[in-house]
Amino acid sequence: MLSTSHKVLIARALSAVVLSVRYLCGLSAEVVTTRRGLTWSLDLKEGIDLAIYVLGGFELGTLRRYAQLIKPGDVVFDIGANVGAHTLPLAQLVGVTGRVYSFEPTAYAFAKQQANIALNPPLVSRISAHQMMLMADESVSLPESVYSSWPLEGAADLHGKHHGRLMGTHGAVVDTLDSFVLKAGIEHVDFIKLDVDGNENDVLAGAKVVLEDSKPRIMLELAPYVYGSEPHKFDGLLDFLWGAGYKLSDMKTGRLLPQNVAGVRRLIPNAGGLNVLAGDW
Repeated sequence: MLSTSHKVLIARALSAVVLSVRYLCGLSAEVVTTRRGLTWSLDLKEGIDLAIYVLGGFELGTLRRYAQLIKPGDVVFDIGANVGAHTLPLAQLVGVTGRVYSFEPTAYAFAKQQANIALNPPLVSRISAHQMMLMADESVSLPESVYSSWPLEGAADLHGKHHGRLMGTHGAVVDTLDSFVLKAGIEHVDFIKLDVDGNENDVLAGAKVVLEDSKPRIMLELAPYVYGSEPHKFDGLLDFLWGAGYKLSDMKTGRLLPQNVAGVRRLIPNAGGLNVLAGDW
């Protein structure tokens, strides 16, 4: 598997080709297009947007697995929803009787997500979008910025490994998942997609009631490098999931992961990540 840096380098090269062709045709980097039955407003200088434009979706292997896991009527949480790259495909799968709740704290990505939702009128009633950061305690202060942009160009302000850019959280609120579920009157949660770049521990610490009562399957990215100088937080994430009765499998292949930290770490490329499914098989 490739590291995140290698993936970004490939995406930058592809972006340069795509944009060059578009510029020669008098077209800009901004485009509204339809892919896999969904309409998107895309900026082809952004990594997630480019993937949707070129491949038809972001993280196609994970999207294919969703089709096997999500059924009509399911209640799904997309935590770290960004521009809605998974929110909209999930909304297709839950059908008219299901519901997708999306959570994105940055004003930049949330605005793009809202635009993408609006471009797909049949799905609007299935999605409840929130500019919110889910944490361990609803009384904690909201960070001023969170990584939510992955520009396909070099710049001094980008993260050294995943090349993301911090974007402001103005307009967002903080809550816990348990508190949100209680206030929204949600009786059961079937599935959680969790992609929050190192804040997984905080989200799950505020979701203990939901995890115990609903035992939802959880798709999350395991990326030890995002924890930087606090590698114990990655170990703690795994221990928390195992302690809650979850087993982990590779999202693409379904292969069970070893139930020990060292064994899991060996499966993840240096400065890369692995999408896994947590369930109680």
